[in-house]
Amino acid sequence: MNAPYDEPNWRSIVETLERLGFNVGAYKRPQLERRLNSFITREGYSTVEEFLAAIRRDSLLYRRFHTYLTIHVTEFFRDRPYWTRFRDVIRDIPTRDFRIWSAGCSWGAEPVSAALLLEEMGRRYEIVATDSDEVVLETARQGVYSQADYERIPELYRKYLRPQGNQWVLAPLGGGRITYQRHDLVADAPPGAFDVVICRNLIIYFKGDVRAEVLRKLNSALRVGGLLFLGATETFLEYVEMGFEVASPSIFRKNREARPALATKVYTGP
Repeated sequence: MNAPYDEPNWRSIVETLERLGFNVGAYKRPQLERRLNSFITREGYSTVEEFLAAIRRDSLLYRRFHTYLTIHVTEFFRDRPYWTRFRDVIRDIPTRDFRIWSAGCSWGAEPVSAALLLEEMGRRYEIVATDSDEVVLETARQGVYSQADYERIPELYRKYLRPQGNQWVLAPLGGGRITYQRHDLVADAPPGAFDVVICRNLIIYFKGDVRAEVLRKLNSALRVGGLLFLGATETFLEYVEMGFEVASPSIFRKNREARPALATKVYTGP
């Protein structure tokens, strides 16, 4: 089965997945088609019709598919220079307490990276880490990492992990805590008010109107003076209109509330 799919097949895909609760319309079609085609091939289905029939009757197959389809490419301190810049921006903030939302946290690499950074700085924190996929959230809650994951952590922070057989576990953290909870960034309201929102390498997968709505949600979750930490490859051309200034590359400081008339003027992209 090869992507792209013809329109009748795509309509069947959309109808089936939305009936099962997955918001296909939120994502860019070419990216979804590639991942869908890869999954169908990997699972051994010869046609999309055969796969759709199977996924309608097999809830475990749907859970595997949902986990595969939602993007979980992440690692500790991904794009390390940006985390160094994030640390430098945090260092210039006089407060010692931070409430942080890590949106689209996957298996926990980014909220843990933030926690280790703040532990080393002697700051206190509460991190609410969210994802729409309960499977990866359960992995995140376990706090167990491979040797390869451990080696991606800068040496300065490795003291916060302990060996467990051939794996590594997160040691008890003294400066704060990470709470993992299910949250759909597209469908749900923000889980509170925060001083920092980390949402890296996620909004690039959303279509224009959905991307705009997600940015508004991230904005509304931030207190004035708070920081929005985006991915290295993401574009935020409308940051001024939404009430932000550049604190550092990919890090934006909210300096005012967005004016209602401008809040809707969000770049929708191609």
